[in-house]
Amino acid sequence: MELKTDKKLNDVAVQAPAARLNHSLEQVGLERVQTLVLVNGQKLKGTAHAAVSLIDVNARGIHMSRLFRILSQLSHRELTWDWLFAKLEEMKQSHQGLSDAVYFSIDFELPVLRASLASQQSGWRAYPVTFELSDVRGHKQGRLKTQVLYSSTCPCSAALSQQALRDAFADEFREERLNRDQILEWLASGDSLVATPHAQRSEAKCEFVFESGEKIADPIEYIDLMEEALGTPVQTAVKREDEQEFARLNAKHLMFCEDAARKLKTALNQRPELSDFTIEVRHFESLHPHDVVARARK
Repeated sequence: MELKTDKKLNDVAVQAPAARLNHSLEQVGLERVQTLVLVNGQKLKGTAHAAVSLIDVNARGIHMSRLFRILSQLSHRELTWDWLFAKLEEMKQSHQGLSDAVYFSIDFELPVLRASLASQQSGWRAYPVTFELSDVRGHKQGRLKTQVLYSSTCPCSAALSQQALRDAFADEFREERLNRDQILEWLASGDSLVATPHAQRSEAKCEFVFESGEKIADPIEYIDLMEEALGTPVQTAVKREDEQEFARLNAKHLMFCEDAARKLKTALNQRPELSDFTIEVRHFESLHPHDVVARARK
């Protein structure tokens, strides 16, 4: 049966709400909209969210389909801050008279090819990224959220392991005059491995806040900044020489969660384009069944 397209369909959304329900609303919109985004020439799966305020107390609702149509355009052009702010403006214009605030965000995983530490290997890492934009009564703001994983070796555990090694060495060679070869042979033997410091996979989440008009870098630049500040990001492809280099880096970057948060804050304080930022580091303890957490902001 052929569907008639010229038939006028009822639209109850244009009706005014009941008198007792005529209130303004902070946000109304769509969440978890499945979409695609174009990043570095690749189409990636994403999840979009869009909302507007509802300040017209005589309006039953907003135009959900207009928001959805704009979200469906996200794969049409390369994802940039300028492009996203243009989409935010479209949402605002589509609700003139109804709204004085508009909100938009897109979540996706950014694939990055990472080289190994020492060998000629490489592998892919996927970083969760969120672009978040808002225009609240003319105040435009952008936020970038991301997360990196890293290794954290406990300074206390490292010091106690060194002490155990020193004590074992003293017991083994109590009255001998040693030469270099004897020491090297003992260090290479299983007898010298009396204690090892504990390390754990750890997580750093950052939110970067930008005022409208600021020059905003690509997400990978801020991801690199976080990993460089921490010094021990998790690896992809690993051969023995890479694993040994990773062990060296862990020894060089011993850190409590407080150290990790301060490293990140020191690095982010050098970025003048950030009007604000928040940091959360979480160490998934290998010694305890609980996590340790540190948070900071600009």
